[in-house]
Amino acid sequence: MAEPAVVPPKPISTWIRADHTRPYCARPWRQLTVLSDGDVICACPDASKTNPLGNVFTSSVDEVWNGPAMERLRRNIEEDIDRVPVCRGCPNRLSTAPPKGFHTGVAKPRALYIETVGGCNVECPGCNRETIVGSRKRLAMTYDQYVKVVDELSPDLLYVEFYLAGENWAHPRAADMVKYTKDRNPRCLLQTSTNGLFFHTEERARAAVESGIDCIVCSIDGSTQEVYEKGKIGGRLDVALEGMRRLLRWRKELGRTQPLVIWRYLMFAWNTEPEQMDHTRRLAREIGVDHLAWHLNADRPELNSKRYYIGSPHLHEIAHELWDTLPARLGWRDPVGLGSYPLPGQPNCAAP
Repeated sequence: MAEPAVVPPKPISTWIRADHTRPYCARPWRQLTVLSDGDVICACPDASKTNPLGNVFTSSVDEVWNGPAMERLRRNIEEDIDRVPVCRGCPNRLSTAPPKGFHTGVAKPRALYIETVGGCNVECPGCNRETIVGSRKRLAMTYDQYVKVVDELSPDLLYVEFYLAGENWAHPRAADMVKYTKDRNPRCLLQTSTNGLFFHTEERARAAVESGIDCIVCSIDGSTQEVYEKGKIGGRLDVALEGMRRLLRWRKELGRTQPLVIWRYLMFAWNTEPEQMDHTRRLAREIGVDHLAWHLNADRPELNSKRYYIGSPHLHEIAHELWDTLPARLGWRDPVGLGSYPLPGQPNCAAP
């Protein structure tokens, strides 16, 4: 009897560049993305602001959302998405058509991606920080400016990503901003991505937990200082790890089940040796994070792990820990029809 054919495992879905089989996008119909200076862009791949769509500090959200620039963007997506340069490699593209209608009168978005600080305290491979900072007229919005944007979208927000191209937790009122958003939008799922270095005091960690935030993703790409600082130049691993410990201690002390604390580890050529990964797993268990998630490098292929990269046949070895499978394992679903799971945005999406 012939041996049964060996069926290779189904490829794991990973962050990929768009191609012509995905000729649409739904975000300009459902997501408002606001930068630190109030300028609106289509989504995080345009973090360097090549296609500004209006300003919500000098105009109302409605005026920008249904203004001529947004109308033009929607028309181009409906008719030929590749007319827009920033859309030509965007990972947010979809195979299904967006809602009909590029004209004015599009319903207010129920998803908000917001950058309160455009700067950052560390330097990361693939992040074009000089271009990002140079494109902002202001590197930090005021609390009142933040409140204005949230008020104009409340109480109907269903998803807020408190993160874009900067380090939002560098803002002195970051926790107040989160709390205000949650108070005004009780049904909202609110998440953030951070390097974790601003939870360096008990007061800041407690305030973050008390803000009501649902999920804090700490991006920490190494388990020793020597390895970590290659991906977070200027950062201190001990401070980042202790930040996660503080968040978890305060969650327990306050008798809460949230925020979910996730350690996200971006995989590069220098940080995926088996002993490094095993050491990271042991640290994650010792700290008590809810999940450790390996995240594939999505930019500058020369920096890729030699074993774990987009399309690698070895991804099934770590599928139970992979960032791409985390939302499904958590049972989370796309709340507003963006075409993706709700977890804070892709590292390096701001890179050219």
